[in-house]
Amino acid sequence: MSPEAIRTLLIRADRVHAMSGGPAAPADAVLVEGSRVRRVGTWEELRSAAPSAERIDLRGTTITPGLTDSHVHLVEWALSRTEVDLGEAASRDEAAMMVAARARSGEGWIRGRGWDPNRWALPPHRDALDRLVPDRPVLLQSHDMHSLWGNGRALWAAGIERETPDPPGGRIERDAEGRPTGVVRDNAMPLLLRAAPDRGWAERRAALLDAQSALHRWGMTGVHTVEPDSLGLLESVRADGELRVRVLQHLAKDRMDDAIRLGLRSGFGGPWIRIGGIKIFLDGALGSRTAWMREPYQRSSNRGLVTLEEDEFRDLVRRGSAAGLAMTVHAIGDAANDLALDVLFGEGGSLQGPVPHRIEHVQLLGADRLGHPSLGRVICSVQPSHLMTDWRAADAHWGRRARYAYAFRSMLDAGATLALGSDAPVEPPDPRMGMYAAVARLDPRGAPTGGWYPEERLTTLEALHGFTVGAARAAGDTRQGRLGPGTFADLVAWDRDPLDASPDELLDMTCTLTMVGGETVWSDT
Repeated sequence: MSPEAIRTLLIRADRVHAMSGGPAAPADAVLVEGSRVRRVGTWEELRSAAPSAERIDLRGTTITPGLTDSHVHLVEWALSRTEVDLGEAASRDEAAMMVAARARSGEGWIRGRGWDPNRWALPPHRDALDRLVPDRPVLLQSHDMHSLWGNGRALWAAGIERETPDPPGGRIERDAEGRPTGVVRDNAMPLLLRAAPDRGWAERRAALLDAQSALHRWGMTGVHTVEPDSLGLLESVRADGELRVRVLQHLAKDRMDDAIRLGLRSGFGGPWIRIGGIKIFLDGALGSRTAWMREPYQRSSNRGLVTLEEDEFRDLVRRGSAAGLAMTVHAIGDAANDLALDVLFGEGGSLQGPVPHRIEHVQLLGADRLGHPSLGRVICSVQPSHLMTDWRAADAHWGRRARYAYAFRSMLDAGATLALGSDAPVEPPDPRMGMYAAVARLDPRGAPTGGWYPEERLTTLEALHGFTVGAARAAGDTRQGRLGPGTFADLVAWDRDPLDASPDELLDMTCTLTMVGGETVWSDT
């Protein structure tokens, strides 16, 4: 492209938060050349520097860098928008009735997600579904994505019977008679999933593009996706010129040897898609009581599930690090986080490359870990909006240990980098919810008065940092997360200044314009 064809924009707002670090000079304008930022400053100085630039007047708004969700199952979330939403089901029977309503139309498998048994008096069971939907297979993902609930037709299609053994790191729930209840946990989920038909390419592509538009309306310009099988679809959309979010794509554990043979390293890629780390699961989740714990859950002998043996984990980290592949490690329980910290950061890893090792969730730490030197070297990829739905379960299942759950302030004070996300479709990838949860530690539907362990609150600036600079550090990409000379022209205009907003006002904040690479991808005008 010839220099004269490069579009130059001068964008004016009431205030610009460049997130560039250090004391910020007052700024109310951004100068963009092509897909990059040239300068941030005052309207007067930038107007003099570029008198012929095309002008965009956004007075009445505050500009920030575009936000990145550091943990999202991108295509799965996109597809979930077409499924039965069970998030508001107050009981097992209500969930079954919602499924039955969907069964009155269409044919074949019925999919749904979002059920949360911690809110129910009775646990999920195949019989509740079979009474209302006996003739079509039903497959329902739990809120925490670590359990599936199916009816009898689905179990039959998958070949799950009384005699089917639990796989390592997984569990087939059984009733008092030894009959599978229809609920499978963690590494047992593939047993049920294998029977369901794959979504077609066209359906997945259409859902992805629709979801991308939703992200733009929330001010999201980037994602770190933890579903390893979406790379081909994303690359196809990019090749067609339709990808308008920047993607850090993590890879599956069972693809690591292929990546090493190909010489693939974390950080490889272009401005739209880059390779992240190798996704590894060490345990399950709180809601399913499969998170791996130092001590048993309250009133139980259960310590959760170990989904990967320690020796195998150490070997994966050693071989991957030597090949320049970062590790993206799921760890929720305190025992799982102990192992992740010891192996990734406490033993002097040899990872060379731009993308660092990271721990996903870091949901519960032992009190002794919060002051441990290893924590200062950690990328903590955390999802604040989880605490709005998990705090009751944490109190019930972890008791006093919950004081150290979602310990964002303690992590930050210990030197850890926080990269914030949603874990969509577990929670909506609406960053306003994440910022609200991090700042207020409240559940709008009825959290404890004064907030849940309010000593772990973040400031709004720190929460915004987690969706911008922290996410960029986790991706090893200095072109994202801030606005300054040479950065991507990915920016968002908000109808109010988030740094001056109360927690409740954060929830009501509106994105009025989203720009990715100098191109406006969303505007409410």
